[in-house]
Amino acid sequence: MTPDQAFAAATERARALGPPPPGPGPLDAFRSESTEWLARIPEPPLYPRADDPARAQAGELLDEGIGLLGRGWALQRASRLEDADVPLVRAVQAHAEALAATTEGRVAQAEEAWARASLLERESRTRRRAWVREDELERPVWDAKRRLSRYDPRPAPTVRARIACAHPGCRAEQEISFPPTYALHVFTCIRCRQPFSAYLAESREVRSLAAPFGRRLSFRLEPLGGGGSRVEFDDGSPEPFHAARGDLLAFLYTEGPLLRGVSNLSSGRTLWRRRTGPCWIATQAFGEGAAELDVLRRWRDEVLLPTRMGRAAVACYDRCSPWMVRWLEHRPRTRGWVRRRLDALVRRLG
Repeated sequence: MTPDQAFAAATERARALGPPPPGPGPLDAFRSESTEWLARIPEPPLYPRADDPARAQAGELLDEGIGLLGRGWALQRASRLEDADVPLVRAVQAHAEALAATTEGRVAQAEEAWARASLLERESRTRRRAWVREDELERPVWDAKRRLSRYDPRPAPTVRARIACAHPGCRAEQEISFPPTYALHVFTCIRCRQPFSAYLAESREVRSLAAPFGRRLSFRLEPLGGGGSRVEFDDGSPEPFHAARGDLLAFLYTEGPLLRGVSNLSSGRTLWRRRTGPCWIATQAFGEGAAELDVLRRWRDEVLLPTRMGRAAVACYDRCSPWMVRWLEHRPRTRGWVRRRLDALVRRLG
């Protein structure tokens, strides 16, 4: 069986995959892994030659690409793809065709499929992301009617993006323009009129590690304007965060600076950070995992922490809670009184 026949047989097996599991996770994982795979694909060789190492490399990438293609088709059959994801699936298919042609030494067909895949890849990136650089929009430099030529009339680099306000009580989306020559930008929300800042950088690596009461997210970044940077924070929210290499990320801060969330401007998804750490007394009163704990934690994060007095109160609570829990452990009547007071607070907040 030739590599081209193997590609056809493998794609038929990929088409027979069952439906993907529910939820946004499979689609986000497909986007991230496809973007990583596309970044590793080299240009086809310029001419065929014996024992070309590019043919062996193409064979290794082809197997992985067929698996991704099958997952993309399964998501498409289940109507789980967004409009911007259709060119991504087609780009994976065209690159797989180019790799199959490379393994057989058919350089012309590989070059044609690779060029088609590159256009589809670019279309997918620009349609899915929530930002655009003004200098990416090409304008004609030759006026055929007047037969005049001029320099490229594109403006100075400017990024336009839709970014949400970092303040928990607002989070209004707004279109913002900024120069891509430095990473930290300060904005004023159009709705709440409060200032917030965004640290903008391209993703190079994202790691999620287990941490007490949640997880620790670690980002290796290339900030706008160049250089290297890292951001780490603990997060207690249950939803996953996906970022492929090259995605533009916006880390959203309020004054302090207090990190509120991170927005993937290339996929349009935002992770709003949930502060980790135990609610010691409330956990003893209601039990771990109780719905009342979520209400109290949201009140802490969205009402107390944004203010100076609220932060002082939370710090005092964190210091005093462990010994108060030990003191309440052998006083059931006092513990019942505390639960009734907390129940009244939760009803007011809810």
